[in-house]
Amino acid sequence: MQQLAQKGYTEENVINILHAKNNNRNIKFKYLLLDINNSTKAELENVIDAEINFKSLANIKRGGKFLIKESDDINIDWLNDRIQPFIMLKVPNSNTWLEWSLGVYLLSSPKRKSTGKNIIRDVEAYDLLLILSDEKIDKRYLVPKGKKYTDEIKELITGSKIYQTNITSSSKTLRSDKEFEIGTSKLTIINQLLAEINYTSIWTDERGYLTSAPYTLPSYRTKDYEYFNDELSIINGMEEEMDTFNVPNKFIVVCTNPDSEPLVSTYTNDKENSPTSTKNRHRIITSYKEIDDIADQQSLDAYTKRTAEEASNIYGHITFNSAIMPHHSFQDCLYIKHDGLGINNYYIETEWSMKLNIGALMNHKVRRVIQV
Repeated sequence: MQQLAQKGYTEENVINILHAKNNNRNIKFKYLLLDINNSTKAELENVIDAEINFKSLANIKRGGKFLIKESDDINIDWLNDRIQPFIMLKVPNSNTWLEWSLGVYLLSSPKRKSTGKNIIRDVEAYDLLLILSDEKIDKRYLVPKGKKYTDEIKELITGSKIYQTNITSSSKTLRSDKEFEIGTSKLTIINQLLAEINYTSIWTDERGYLTSAPYTLPSYRTKDYEYFNDELSIINGMEEEMDTFNVPNKFIVVCTNPDSEPLVSTYTNDKENSPTSTKNRHRIITSYKEIDDIADQQSLDAYTKRTAEEASNIYGHITFNSAIMPHHSFQDCLYIKHDGLGINNYYIETEWSMKLNIGALMNHKVRRVIQV
């Protein structure tokens, strides 16, 4: 989640403004045109409409649409330029505006249409992971035994002329040579290598930095933000879905690389407070999975526990709308309390979306955090 405190205002100050504790909210939007190096070229005054979304479980996580009126005053390189939208929030009784970036987007597939007096570009936009998804290897690609995982990942990224990264370094190395077939995308290679050291999949932060770090189990995380249906509530509708059918409670993962000793990891969910555990179901539902490679036994055990938590979290979903909240990011941990639905739990946000219009709502999709 993005930082709330800024320009001398504390986190509490900003939360009170966002929740309109003492005054109505006053927001506006700003759009910067960036060049291929993410340097600012100009501020765009000709964006007519926009919407953005973030899907943390997708390969390319940020997407959006922008309606842009063509203007002789702005020279846009539609092949290489990017758009960086911002939400701006006015501090009551002052001339200060707080602002949060909403990502950096490539301008993909702009369509032109005439509305009589104006020419409008209807632009589909995606984050910088599109570059790695589009670039595929043209010969068998070898990552040698003993190579540091994160070194290889950074080299793949910079090889695509992306230099702004925030990837936590790891000392873990490949146990054996690894080859990828012709036609495999760089994004696929990077995410496979990240999975083998139990990192998050690669994602692009609000400034356009490609980011990944060791994965933290949801049950070990602290809340990033909270939503209550109280006097400061900004929730506008909430729906809960429960699905416990066929959720596994025993997990077996086997690493079957022919060039290395096989590794096996088993985890059983037998927790009293887990609705889908062996103790509460009174039976065992087993998930068996084979993977090609992993850094070591510790990484495999962590991967198996991660698989168990993610499978259990699937059973509890909430979808809700709120006022536009500018600080949401990648898989934020939310504490949600709704008296009417009897909800009082921690959730991981998997998707969010919003139209960049005054008065628009923000849609959130979250999964319940379950101890396994």
